Amino acid sequence: MQNGLGNFAPASCQSRQSAKRAHMRLGHTERSTSLTARLARVAPLALALTLSVSVSSAATSAEALARFRQGDHAKAAELAALVRETDPSDESAHLVEIRALIELGHYEEAHARSLASLESTRASIRLRLAGLETARLVDDREAFDARLVELRTIVVTQARFVRDPASLVAIGEAALLLGVEPRLVLENFFKLGREATPPVREAFLAAGRLALAKGDDALASRTFQQGIAAFPDDADMWAGIAAAFLEGDRSKLVEYAEHALKLNPAHATAALLLVEHAIDAERYAEARETLDEILRRNPRRAEALAFSAVLALLDNDEATAARRRADALLTWSTNARVDHIIGRKLSQKYRFAEGAAYQRRALELDPTFTLAKLQLAQDLLRLGRDEEGWSLAAAAHQADGYDVAAYNLVSLRDRISSLTELRTPHFVLRMSGPEAAVYGARALALLEEARVSLLSRYDLELEEPVAVEIHPDPKDFAVRTFGMPDNPGFLGVCFGPLITINSPATRQANWEAVLWHEFVHTVTLSLTRNRMPRWLSEGISVEEETRRDASWGQRMTLDYHTRILAGRMQPISRMSAAFLEASDGEDLQFAYFQSWLAVRYLIETHGFEKLRELLVTLGTGRAANDALASVYAADASPAAALEALDEGFLGFARDQARQFARGLDLSAPNDLLEGAIARLNPRNFFGRLTVARSAVEAEDWEQARSLFARLAEEAPYLPGEYNLHRPLAAACRRLLDTDGERVALETIAAHESAPVDAVSRLLELARDSGDHAAAVRWADRWLAVHPLAPSPWRALLDAHEALGQSQGAALAGQALLKLEPPDRPSIHYRVARALRDSDVEAARINVLLALEDAPRFREAHELLLSLPAKTSAR
Repeated sequence: MQNGLGNFAPASCQSRQSAKRAHMRLGHTERSTSLTARLARVAPLALALTLSVSVSSAATSAEALARFRQGDHAKAAELAALVRETDPSDESAHLVEIRALIELGHYEEAHARSLASLESTRASIRLRLAGLETARLVDDREAFDARLVELRTIVVTQARFVRDPASLVAIGEAALLLGVEPRLVLENFFKLGREATPPVREAFLAAGRLALAKGDDALASRTFQQGIAAFPDDADMWAGIAAAFLEGDRSKLVEYAEHALKLNPAHATAALLLVEHAIDAERYAEARETLDEILRRNPRRAEALAFSAVLALLDNDEATAARRRADALLTWSTNARVDHIIGRKLSQKYRFAEGAAYQRRALELDPTFTLAKLQLAQDLLRLGRDEEGWSLAAAAHQADGYDVAAYNLVSLRDRISSLTELRTPHFVLRMSGPEAAVYGARALALLEEARVSLLSRYDLELEEPVAVEIHPDPKDFAVRTFGMPDNPGFLGVCFGPLITINSPATRQANWEAVLWHEFVHTVTLSLTRNRMPRWLSEGISVEEETRRDASWGQRMTLDYHTRILAGRMQPISRMSAAFLEASDGEDLQFAYFQSWLAVRYLIETHGFEKLRELLVTLGTGRAANDALASVYAADASPAAALEALDEGFLGFARDQARQFARGLDLSAPNDLLEGAIARLNPRNFFGRLTVARSAVEAEDWEQARSLFARLAEEAPYLPGEYNLHRPLAAACRRLLDTDGERVALETIAAHESAPVDAVSRLLELARDSGDHAAAVRWADRWLAVHPLAPSPWRALLDAHEALGQSQGAALAGQALLKLEPPDRPSIHYRVARALRDSDVEAARINVLLALEDAPRFREAHELLLSLPAKTSAR
């Protein structure tokens, strides 16, 4: 059958795309050919069956519906059956009974009731939508096809005559299933229901589900917010808005899902969202407990069984996973969403090869299932299997022209193909042509250095080349990485064989540190076979950054110091929650710091070899906490081992925070009175900082230098707004104290990875003093942040020339030429001069280019004449 309804394509599914999407493309003119597959994104919330009380219903029908929405499904079914027996024409009673039977797992009974209900309510759209659902659940293909034909007839013959808003919403839901464009359904059916007086509850649910299905979480959130304003005690609305935060602020997801469960303790969609959240946070015991409760109510719920299979696979129990999968497919044998859920969660754990295998199984069950096709495309692209990945992305876009992720990927492909490709035996580096010409060789050299250093340290071999993409457009980076163009804050991401980073031209960060950090991920993911918690992966990457360069990585800040002493650290056993529960950029940075501190604790306490043993153990399939317990305390029980690790780490973190303070009082005053008292306390950092800043405001530079210098000696190094060395350097500069200024700036450069202000001034000081070696050092540091800035390349050219380092001078000059300097003839001449002893022909080309732009350039003529003549080939 057409329109994606062949092979029982699902109309509901808990699964969602692993990457967030961009705005809803409902204005796109291409006709969607697989809309039902996208509606599979949201679980029971996306059921075509929604419940409303008909105008003619008696109080008992309303009571049955109320019981249903409170989660008392058995009583709801009982009451609805009584009403239905009394009044066979009561559509609401039929719907409540069918839906309650489904929630209880009585699929055959629900299907029988669905078939019987059509005898007494022949014109009901909602009962036919319910019939589609029950037919799928019992593998009744004939009934499924019959309901679909009936719905098509009703929509075609009656839609234009209907004026009742509630009926229009039902027709709109049917129209979506039949392949009508979502934009038309929103405007002509759902919008009318939402704007009706009184508003139609189902209109908000249907529109919100559609937004979720198309990946527009922001629109979904707004829609459900409007629904909550009209129906504040509706658990379906709260579960819907919770689903809108699955790829966003997880604290909101938890808050809204828990509120839905307060309204309806048996709400499966809300409970499944909490299951997924717990799995992502690696709180597997909590996920199992919630799943047990869901399956107690309905032992046949496919989504819950799929998540149970995921947990078994994460526990390396393939036999149990196979049984759970078989149970999930027992009644609906072609339910592709089961394998899709399993594969999607595995991919979110960076187990892309296994995830891809499950998406292939999903597509074997239902070749039209767009979600599986798109997820498989993303998995393959992350595994470096570009040809098949791009082909599948195109197929997904063709199947559903409204799918934002598919559209984004297809649009991205042409831009990626335009990137310049640089290769070594170990790396494929793709970046824009202009950037490749300037610092492509530098990036490859750094990657090769990282490979030699880290593979040796971790005793690992990589068989395949690693692909690295440096994207000049942040939107392209975001689409390649997350599937949507708006995901700020990320500098780079590693999928194992693929690394993507933002071009250094787009933000101020040390791109060399980012490359090193991401390649560490490649190493650790390979060593663990992609089976490691995020905190450990990030913590090791930060640790290896710091080993490579002390100015890279993470370090204690005042904010971190305060958080630690306030007890806001995660224990090692729950460290992954630090990332998942981060609500802003500061929380996320603290998650990185906590992870690094945990790795530092493990290394300092137990040694690096134990850490490597942990990675190898994880690669065998052991769960993270089990592996931690077995490696670090094999003689103790797992619970005791984890408790000891947690207590040891938290104590270590508190010690680090106390040592950081160096005996100073780092508590910030909360009001003017506390501020005045702090100024009288010689041990209060903020009081002394205020006094020092007052000297700057008074332009008393001697006093400012003295105060900042003494405080800097006693206080820890502080980045950001409380940095002491920048005002100290400024005071020294005012006093012409060049040595003092240099020392202060070098302290900044030693502690920060991207201090362009300090580095550029240090370069200026080095050039002024004729310290060419220092000039090379600071120019290199500048280029590690801004490789497209002409000034550091020019400084390198000057310094290498002065030091007699012709190769360095030639490389710097060649890079500078790519940046279109105003004095091109002079730079070509200097490059030619640097190359004349090593590459005569390159020198000749450069001197001729100099003369092309400046024909009277005397020194260039002399250099050309001094070059050996070309020898003819024999």
